[in-house]
Amino acid sequence: MKNKISIFLIAIMVLGITSCGSKGAKIETLSDLQGKVIGSLSSGISDTSNKAMLTVLIGGEPAEIVSFNRGIDILAALKSGKIDGYASHQFAADYLLKRDSDVVAIPIKDIPIEGQAIMAVRSEDTLLKAALDSAIIVLKDNGTIASLEGEWITNLPAGNEPSFTEIPKIEGAVTYYVGVSGDVPPLDYVAADGFPAGFNVALLSEIGKILKVNFKFVSLETQARFTALASKKIDVVFCHFQSTNTNYFDELKNNGWLATQPYFIYRGGCFIVNK
Repeated sequence: MKNKISIFLIAIMVLGITSCGSKGAKIETLSDLQGKVIGSLSSGISDTSNKAMLTVLIGGEPAEIVSFNRGIDILAALKSGKIDGYASHQFAADYLLKRDSDVVAIPIKDIPIEGQAIMAVRSEDTLLKAALDSAIIVLKDNGTIASLEGEWITNLPAGNEPSFTEIPKIEGAVTYYVGVSGDVPPLDYVAADGFPAGFNVALLSEIGKILKVNFKFVSLETQARFTALASKKIDVVFCHFQSTNTNYFDELKNNGWLATQPYFIYRGGCFIVNK
């Protein structure tokens, strides 16, 4: 009887070791993420569409998908082992990898990833959309947007985090409220002190000078952005859409808001995993 108990306990220990080793196996390819727990930044698309998109990207179904509202939260979940990896745009991954040596990126090679960042306004605010469009065109033509991309996205040193710079208020000018979620740094970024910062804030600062209007930034969660826009808590919100894999994002487009000219084009995607 004693021998049978000993054999049983040894079997349990072996199974436990095997199970732990499998769970903690290093992830080196996209297919390694199949059957794993995948993190996803909330974009507003349905769970069904999100799962379908992630399944295509890794070539098989994940075991579970966990949604997050901020980049800082999804990274913390990865490091704590709550998720095994998460999808990222390449420009956001480049920003992260300069600052964190504990994670790596597995590139998505077989599926083209391309998208654009825009601002959204309510469907009735056609004059605001036209004004924003005109300012974006001016800033593209005079090289300001390219310069801001270099300063805030491509060449931002690892030791320098985006910080909020107070935009001078124009007395007597109209004020528009802008929603910032901080979901895709350094494009959309909320600093440690809680203030929005980064490329989008710098861009709105330049647009404000051209249009001679004030912008006041409001921090909000990604999933609340269109609700806040519709309820007039904010007047403008940043968002981005893939121009590839559009079938997953078409459901975000509706008649309740208008999109401005794209002000940033991005290419490439990857999955962030622990080393």
